[in-house]
Amino acid sequence: EPPLFFDRYRLVERLGRGAYATVYLAEDTRMGRLVAVKVIEDSVDVDGRGLREAQAAAKLNHPHVVTVHEVLRRDDRTYLIAEFVDGHTLREAYSRRLLSDAEVVQVGVQTCRALEHAHRRGVVHRDIKPENMMLTADEEVDVRIMDFGVARLEDAGSVTQEGELIGTLAYMAPEQAEGREAGPKADIFALGLVL
Repeated sequence: EPPLFFDRYRLVERLGRGAYATVYLAEDTRMGRLVAVKVIEDSVDVDGRGLREAQAAAKLNHPHVVTVHEVLRRDDRTYLIAEFVDGHTLREAYSRRLLSDAEVVQVGVQTCRALEHAHRRGVVHRDIKPENMMLTADEEVDVRIMDFGVARLEDAGSVTQEGELIGTLAYMAPEQAEGREAGPKADIFALGLVL
């Protein structure tokens, strides 16, 4: 069996890798559940994105936002231990034509509720896109917003400077694409484009 890390988590398989992090499926041996472990190397996390994602998640407790259980540090890496969502991204669901028009409306309503929850707590996602929205494998539509790594936290100030672009260009609100401050309206604009 693979060894435990942090005396608790046993890696099962790699789920994905991006420019910023690698995500693994792991077994939480203490709680008897599967979790997602996002591993962020310090060398690519020059702006503290891993910690910001954990801080944003700590402010949120909503059924349509992926729960981050804890953040751990070891050997120049940050580990985000999060809820494992068994399912697929909205992009994958769309490409497979798995959603009816009525189900797309449900995705929109659930995402609006999650964003309202985040905005009331001073968290602006700033990167709403189909790849950051998971659909559970359940029969009913159940969407989860994930990856708050570029979120703006109202009480922590902005980590970007005027003119700097944060997010995914195809889903950016005009003010965000111009490098200006992106508030809650930018998330709603992006969700409109997604839908």
